[in-house]
Amino acid sequence: MAGHRGHNANTLQLTVRCPNPECRMKYFVPAEHAGKRARCAACGTRTQIPELRKAASATPPPATVQSGKSEKAGKVGTSPRSRAARHPDVYQMRIGCIGRGHAGKSALFYALGESLIGNYLPSGLHLDAADPREVARIIREAEAAHKLLQKSGLPPTLEVSHTRYCLSEGDKRKAVCQMQEVIGQILTHTMPDSEPQLQERYTDYLRTLVNADVLWAVIPCPPAAPSPRDRRRYANDLRIVAAYLREALRLRTLERPAAVALVLSKTDALFESAHDAREALTENVLMRALGPLVHLIQQSDCVADAIAIPVSAFGFGKAVLHPQAQERHGAPGSAEEPFGDEPIWLLKDGESPDPFNVDALFLWSLLTGFLSQLEAAAVPDGELDTLCRMLRDDLETTDPWLVPIKGGVKLAT
Repeated sequence: MAGHRGHNANTLQLTVRCPNPECRMKYFVPAEHAGKRARCAACGTRTQIPELRKAASATPPPATVQSGKSEKAGKVGTSPRSRAARHPDVYQMRIGCIGRGHAGKSALFYALGESLIGNYLPSGLHLDAADPREVARIIREAEAAHKLLQKSGLPPTLEVSHTRYCLSEGDKRKAVCQMQEVIGQILTHTMPDSEPQLQERYTDYLRTLVNADVLWAVIPCPPAAPSPRDRRRYANDLRIVAAYLREALRLRTLERPAAVALVLSKTDALFESAHDAREALTENVLMRALGPLVHLIQQSDCVADAIAIPVSAFGFGKAVLHPQAQERHGAPGSAEEPFGDEPIWLLKDGESPDPFNVDALFLWSLLTGFLSQLEAAAVPDGELDTLCRMLRDDLETTDPWLVPIKGGVKLAT
C-alpha cells in the first residue's frame, strides 16, 4: 500500500510498505524514485515503488463531516480503527541474546527496567513497553526480582518471555524493539541425542538468532583470583558462545549484516569501581580475553559492527556473596550443571541497583540496528535518518564505554 504527502514537487514523498505480510516495514521515499524497483531493508523482499499517479489515486480522500453533523461531532465519532489506519507501521528491529544459564542475562533485563525503560531520553524520545498491559507486568516482575536479588538471586529462566519496547515521541510511535529472555540451559543441556522437547526448544531458539538485527553474546567476567574451576568455566563460556554465534551467523536469514555486542557481565565481581575496571580492561586486554569471539567476528561477512562492552547489572559496590556461596560446590543438583556451580551474588540489603554501562549497551543496539536498515535501504528514508541521529545523541550522553571490534558508529567529539 502506498500514498503520498506534501504540497509541491520539492516536498512530495511516497509512503511505501513492504509487501511481505510478516514484515510490513514502511518507508518514506522521495517522489523522484517513483516507478523504480527496491528491496526492503528489513526482510529483503523486492517490490516496486508505485508510479506517482497510482500512489496519489491510492491515497484515500480527506475525511469529511457528514451532513447534519458538526465538525466537532465528526471528530469525536472517529473510531479507533480509523485512527489507527492513519498511522503507518513503525520501524522494527530485533535483539537476540546468547548466553548460558547464570551468565547474567536476566539481571541485564532487570537492569534495563530499573534504568532506561520507562524514562525519557535526552532527545525527548520515551522508551517503554509497547503494550500498556506489559508495563504493569514489568513493574510487578521488577518488584519480585528486587526481593529475590536480595535474598537468593534470580532463578534460572524456565519459560521464554517476549517483550516489545517502544520508542515514542509524544503519542506517536517511532520504533519498536523486540527482545526475548532466553532459556540459557538450552546452550548447556542440549546435545545431538537429547530428548525431542529440548531439540524443539533448540530449534526455536536458533530462529530468534538468525533473524536478529543485533546479537548480544553474554560472557560472565571471571572473579578476582580465579580458581582452576573458574578458568575452565570461562574457557567453556567462550567456546559455547562462539559455537552458537557462529551458527546464528551461518544460518542468517536477513541479507543485511548483523551487529554484535560481546557483553562482559558481572564486572563488579572483579573490580571495586568503574574506574578500576576501565584501568584494567584496556582494549588489548579485552581483545585477548575475548579472542575466539573477536576472531570469529572479524572473519565474518555477516557482521558489520561489533563491540566489546563491560557491564554491571547491580553497579559497583552493590553486590555481596551469598552466605552459602562456598558450600554450593558438590551440593545436590550441581552435577546437572556441566559448567560447574559458581558463587551467587546478591544485592546488598537496603541498596538499589545502579547499573553500569547497560544504558549504553541498549542504545548502541538500537542505533546500530536501525542504522543497518537505513544503510541497506534502496532509497533514502529521512525519518529513519532522523531517528538514528536522535539515538546517536542519546548514546553520547551516557558516556559509553564501548571497545570497537569492527565497523563503528561515528560519535560526535
